[in-house]
Amino acid sequence: MNKAVSVYFVSALVTAGTAMNAANAAVELGSTGSNIGKNNAHEVVSAHDAIQANATVNTSQPKTSSLINDSASTSLQALLSNMKQFRASFAQTVVDAQQNVVHEAQGTLTMTRPNKLRWETTFPDETLLVADGEAVWNVDTFVEQVTVLSQDNAIKDNPIVLLTSTDEAIWSKFSISQVNSGVSTNNLASGINNDNALQSYQITPKEEGGQILTLTLTFNQDNELASLNMLDAQQQISTLVFNNIETRFPVPADTFSVDIPDSFIVDDQR
Repeated sequence: MNKAVSVYFVSALVTAGTAMNAANAAVELGSTGSNIGKNNAHEVVSAHDAIQANATVNTSQPKTSSLINDSASTSLQALLSNMKQFRASFAQTVVDAQQNVVHEAQGTLTMTRPNKLRWETTFPDETLLVADGEAVWNVDTFVEQVTVLSQDNAIKDNPIVLLTSTDEAIWSKFSISQVNSGVSTNNLASGINNDNALQSYQITPKEEGGQILTLTLTFNQDNELASLNMLDAQQQISTLVFNNIETRFPVPADTFSVDIPDSFIVDDQR
């Protein structure tokens, strides 16, 4: 398997020290198998198109259309502080600078605050990434290798860190603006807008040179994280749409730990 098939979200988290130039695209939300019908794939791509179009507008909006940064930051922190736990299935789409869909993926994302995340894909490959608060563990079952990185270094200047961080010093490294999504959770697949616009926040690192240029988080009417959109330095846009969202659930003790088989090679870069 080529490394390019690996999870794009993993690449975003572990930009320091790995050779992952991955890109994924969405498959049908909630699908339990690896067979994807053309109609289902079309629906998810349509959902991606709706969010991507919005993200493009958000990127080009003048500063005067956004709330004051401090106000937007406070509002976003309040939303995320209520999201002490988050678990959802996801469908992911990544397009290149020419708007070509690069790849497809689906899986499950589990997060708890502060600083813990578990990312698993079930299609097109089984992959696992765990951030346990101190280290990021990337498990590649195909090549039987585990790459371990310092979590602080792996997500330095990456806006993804705000999903689980409560550190004010980290939050101060990003500019945050609130933007009008113009998309409803009931109409993500169709791209139809209605009056129930979602809340969207665009996050931009204050320091240039990072892998992720902007991250847009969109929340539904229940204040749950409904989608996220990342624009990277290669002008690729990665969109995740969440389904089966849970914010209250038991967390098994081994959720954010990794059991490494003896046959696996461990590349510890901490």
